[in-house]
Amino acid sequence: MNKIWKRAAALLVSAALLLPVGAQAADTSEEVIRIGLAYGSTALAAANLQNSVGSGYRLGYFDNSNAFVQLGTVTGIDKLTMLKAENLYLSGGSYTATAGGTLVGSWYLQIPGSYGDFSAAQKAAAQYKGGFPAWIAGEWQVRVGSWATQADAQSAKTSLGLTNAQPVEAGDYAVSVVETGKTDILFHFDGGADRALGILPDVTGQSDPVTWFKGFKYYGGFRYERIDGGNLTVVNMVDLEDYIACVITWEMNASWPLEALKAQACCARTYAQRNRNRHSTYHFDLCASTDCQTYQGTSQVTDNSQKAADATEGVCIWYQNALIDAVYFSSDGGATENAENVWVNSVPYLKGVVDPYEASIASSIPNYNWTARYTSDELASKLRSSGYSCAAIASFQVSQLTPTGNVKSVKVVDTAGKSWTIPGSTLRSILGTSTLRSIRFSISSSGGTGGSVSLAGGGTASSLSGMYAISGDGKVSQLPDTPYVITGSGVSVLTTGGGGDSYTISGTGWGHSVGMSQYGAKAMAQQGYTYDEILKFYYTGVDIY
Repeated sequence: MNKIWKRAAALLVSAALLLPVGAQAADTSEEVIRIGLAYGSTALAAANLQNSVGSGYRLGYFDNSNAFVQLGTVTGIDKLTMLKAENLYLSGGSYTATAGGTLVGSWYLQIPGSYGDFSAAQKAAAQYKGGFPAWIAGEWQVRVGSWATQADAQSAKTSLGLTNAQPVEAGDYAVSVVETGKTDILFHFDGGADRALGILPDVTGQSDPVTWFKGFKYYGGFRYERIDGGNLTVVNMVDLEDYIACVITWEMNASWPLEALKAQACCARTYAQRNRNRHSTYHFDLCASTDCQTYQGTSQVTDNSQKAADATEGVCIWYQNALIDAVYFSSDGGATENAENVWVNSVPYLKGVVDPYEASIASSIPNYNWTARYTSDELASKLRSSGYSCAAIASFQVSQLTPTGNVKSVKVVDTAGKSWTIPGSTLRSILGTSTLRSIRFSISSSGGTGGSVSLAGGGTASSLSGMYAISGDGKVSQLPDTPYVITGSGVSVLTTGGGGDSYTISGTGWGHSVGMSQYGAKAMAQQGYTYDEILKFYYTGVDIY
């Protein structure tokens, strides 16, 4: 576990020709992955860290290869807060831009001269009350105090007798480090647009540190960047395998069979490797939400999940020597689906399969069977909100199924005679994926006058129940209540129009239906299948290595 720390401890080397004087670089860790924890609208003016395991902090930055370059250390302090270097006020335990409380300002007094390293600057800063070391674009300086304005700093220069000091303002990318709950600056960092402050918990590098951030505990280090001079974008710089050990417990229950967890580990690792730099706008690889993969640190890691991550270390899913898009979802309700029937493009390894395994544990799958009910007015309102200019709903029915029995399309007819054929996946977006949980469903109607089907000899029938069909050779057979016809584009449902005052949608499964069913993986593992057999069932024609 935590290979980043073991490598850093073993391979700290001097790089005096390449690095600022006094800096140390860890090895180039190609397996570090950058996970965004706060960015964009969630970026922070102040970001706290607290040691859970380990002691002290290393201060520096992560270079372009994600290797940590150490500039200095802070010892004897358990909690740090990183602040964007603008005027902030400590009040009620929080740092905000609202005036009131104790100021941490953006103007300082800079002592003349520069220093060779953190220790020299720290020693010099200790001669002044409120002094602190500052790393500004590769140069070590000593600064004193903090004030809200240049005039305040100039006034303090006189009162403190620092006649040689000059008032300086924080740069747009600057970050100040304080002990949480205090306002004296411990360290000031400004690497411009090219270098962001990095923090590694634990000054020794010998333990496996775990650090609290916003209520969750994380492995690895942290980066604090003021993109375009804004609030702090907080990125967890974590070893890939430690990340995988955490992710699989947020995406799948850690108590599940080991082979299912191994399958999930391979999916998560493949997704992570394929999607590196997905959030390049914010200078990290993956987010921590379901938009990427759910990741909230270490709290759900168990011996079982750690074993699954370790047993598959480095293993990914490939198709013709390229990493696949290892998409997965909760449950398929009986069959997965081709990618082109849910999204846009056909993908050779994302083909729908009838799933005979999931049903064996259906009774234990939350929300496996589901029902959604709508009145005609509610449906019309939903459709109008999504851009369909429909009148009252006259008919709402499944019009085509895929070869695996999922809904490919639904036909809607309004009372003005207009009709729309809506893909099943699009209907999920219209009605909401938490309501229409999958594309494996049927529709029934009640109330109203219903629809009708034209008869060859004239007239109509309002129901197909009890009807018979005569084939070309004269054979007569009774139609089932829900007959199907095979067309050139797939399987269609022959209905009488689906008219009614209300509609009930009944389905099974939960998710987009493409790729691996997580509950299906659990069921297969319980039946003795290995993780690679599970993956090769849900992903067509892939290799596992």
